[in-house]
Amino acid sequence: MQKRDIILTIQDRHVQDGEADSSELMTTGTFEGTPDDYYIAYAEQDDALHDCVTTLHVEGERRITLVRTGSSTAELILEHHKRHNCHYDTPYGGFILGVYAKQITSRVLPDEACGALAFRYTIDFNAANSTENEMNIFFKEANPNVPDC
Repeated sequence: MQKRDIILTIQDRHVQDGEADSSELMTTGTFEGTPDDYYIAYAEQDDALHDCVTTLHVEGERRITLVRTGSSTAELILEHHKRHNCHYDTPYGGFILGVYAKQITSRVLPDEACGALAFRYTIDFNAANSTENEMNIFFKEANPNVPDC
């Protein structure tokens, strides 16, 4: 499948020490691949990550590899029911995070750059459970002639 321009809505929720925080972002990016193996890429909008690009490689409902490039770099592997130690670099230094994916759900319409990706995961730092996280990403081709999914 060719690379297509998409519009993304990214909803994210974190719970740490009983305190919940959530955000929603609408942005543009690209989609390339098949319903079972695809890439979504977008420029980060947060001021701290203003020069960063995030790419998600989604392998069905089994595995997501998140790669961030720019002033803050990261490679996080979210694999269903597996824990991975992942490296995260910031302008202030790097560290190792433990990432455990509890759930991955991916739905992409065949032959369309349109779908939804949801995943729940924990991140621990220094082997202590620190955050429960949930991310929902809805995307559709930016072409106005393509109907909503």
